[in-house]
Amino acid sequence: MGFAEQVALAKDTAFRDRVRMAAITAAVNVAGEAQSTLSSAAYHKRQVLATRVLTNAGSGAQGDVLDMFAWAVAQNAAITGASTDSDIQFTVNAIWSDCAGVHALD
Repeated sequence: MGFAEQVALAKDTAFRDRVRMAAITAAVNVAGEAQSTLSSAAYHKRQVLATRVLTNAGSGAQGDVLDMFAWAVAQNAAITGASTDSDIQFTVNAIWSDCAGVHALD
């Protein structure tokens, strides 16, 4: 998939709705996770993003977060409009820390 198709996908309303649901699902899981092996900084950043997603889950206020996830998921060339929900969920889960701003030094 080329960039033009990825841009169209990131802007597609049906795709964005699916990504929103995947982000909400991931947020519920992250909100309930134990710190475990995560550093305090990484854990905090992941929790802040989870709270942000859940607090604004059904409102237009989630726009910036939804944009971030829609574009980040669409950048995966393996994801298309025909991708399964589980593929979209896997991608959201895989990029959660990146979207939360967790870096190698955290």
